[in-house]
Amino acid sequence: MKNLNQCLSLLLLSLLALSFSACDSQQQPTKQASEKTVVVLNVQPLQISDRVESLGTAQANESITITSKLAGRIEEILFTDGQQVEQGDVLVRLDQDEEEAQLKAAEVQLAEHAREINRLQKLLAHKAAATRDLDERKTLAAVTASDIQQIRARVGELTLKAPFAGKIGIRRISPGALLQPGQVIATLDMVNPIKLDFSIPSTMMQGLAVGERIEAQADALTERVFIGTVSATDSRIDPLTRSILLRALINNDDGALIPGMLMRVVLLANERQALMVPEECITQKQQRHYLTLADAQDKAEIRPVTIGTRQYGMVEIIKGLSAGERVVVRGMGFTKPGAKLQIIEVWDHIQGNQFSQQAGQQ
Repeated sequence: MKNLNQCLSLLLLSLLALSFSACDSQQQPTKQASEKTVVVLNVQPLQISDRVESLGTAQANESITITSKLAGRIEEILFTDGQQVEQGDVLVRLDQDEEEAQLKAAEVQLAEHAREINRLQKLLAHKAAATRDLDERKTLAAVTASDIQQIRARVGELTLKAPFAGKIGIRRISPGALLQPGQVIATLDMVNPIKLDFSIPSTMMQGLAVGERIEAQADALTERVFIGTVSATDSRIDPLTRSILLRALINNDDGALIPGMLMRVVLLANERQALMVPEECITQKQQRHYLTLADAQDKAEIRPVTIGTRQYGMVEIIKGLSAGERVVVRGMGFTKPGAKLQIIEVWDHIQGNQFSQQAGQQ
């Protein structure tokens, strides 16, 4: 009987041991299952800027219509269509035969006056001439010198020169034609640099300054992105559109941009270092925004944040986040504060997002 009791006791102890072992084996998977598997982003500052899109028109840096304020016959045209000219180059010469004859006669007359003045001065030194005669001759010499200046000025007006370096357009008149005042001969444009005029809403002016960077594209040159800088802002806001006119300068060494082109413009204003996270990281309750973070003990923290601009599926965090903190980007759903997190992947940069491509280009 005693042996039987001992056997029963041993059997009972064995059953209890198996029961505790089964409980332990069940508790371990439950504990692992309670840990939320997540992917986190190690947040680092990125270079960003506020993007304002607009349409603009390319303008020549300097532009004139070549014409004459005097009527005359065109004697010579010294340029070809589309030619690049330098400042001071003679472009058109009108008939100047009459002016040249008048100029020669006036110069001869002035020389005669000079000789007579010299003779009278010598005679006056010996008191052999009257002072009035010398004064009259000097007056005549001054009048003739003035006439010479006027003739030379007229010759200058009949000789049309380039006021600046640039590209000549297609000429609209031929040698020998009678040119009327104001009649168009051709156009002259300085196209390097090129000016780009565009408007932005006045509400986007905050932080805008001369020197801000712009990117521009033209439909005719879809593969190229032109980089420029804002050179000036208008002094007034348009009262009808509530927009303000801006002007940017773009390098145009190869002459690809032509005045009059319509261009799509992106103004990159207020460039700065910012903390950016994917939009799907943000949860919103009423007017407040929250991020789920993994703390040093891999536990979940739900933190309120202040957001800024949105770009390409990314959100700028203005307040509530520091560089180097880990933000949950995958698996934050139904996560409670203090919950244990099982981090299966850590991103050192934003992956699979257009923003990272744009940031790389900047």
